[in-house]
Amino acid sequence: MKDYYRTLSDDTVVLEPLTSDHIESLKKVCGDGEIWRWFTADLSQPDAMAKWMSQLLNESKEGKKMTFAVKLQETGQIIGSTSYGNIDWNEKNIEIGWTWIGGEFIGAGINKHMKFLMLSHAFDTMDVERLELRTDELNARSRRAMEKIGAKHDGTLRNHRYTQGGRRRNTVIYGIIRNDWEEIRNTIFKDL
Repeated sequence: MKDYYRTLSDDTVVLEPLTSDHIESLKKVCGDGEIWRWFTADLSQPDAMAKWMSQLLNESKEGKKMTFAVKLQETGQIIGSTSYGNIDWNEKNIEIGWTWIGGEFIGAGINKHMKFLMLSHAFDTMDVERLELRTDELNARSRRAMEKIGAKHDGTLRNHRYTQGGRRRNTVIYGIIRNDWEEIRNTIFKDL
């Protein structure tokens, strides 16, 4: 896994493997409570963010996840985080998730760049067969974003997880398989 856990970049964003040096910068952009509406925890408080990012950092060190800090190429500003997780090397399956960016960057096209880098790395370098994305069934924005990058709705896990308000959510699962990737790269991501 070490060979795959490396910096990914294009002309808009840099995805750097998470280190403890990133946590202070991430705490500065986590304050918008609306970002966390669909997360299973409210991480708008810097202490909650630091604890969560430390957990992701430890999971990355243990080989359970590959968590990245998201940095703007132009300014060098750290604006969020994303991860590969639920990695199954035998079956060549991986999930992209635990993704967030500061509120002022939502809708600016950054997510498309992030996902292109991660999809390219997963299919072209890590040789995965199936990539998965998950979200709360009620999170319409996230579902649209997944569909915009070519992911197909694979199913729903009913009554799957508790949300931060104690509600049991249904989790929708979207997938992209290796047979989809070339067409997606050449159509949806052709302008990147």
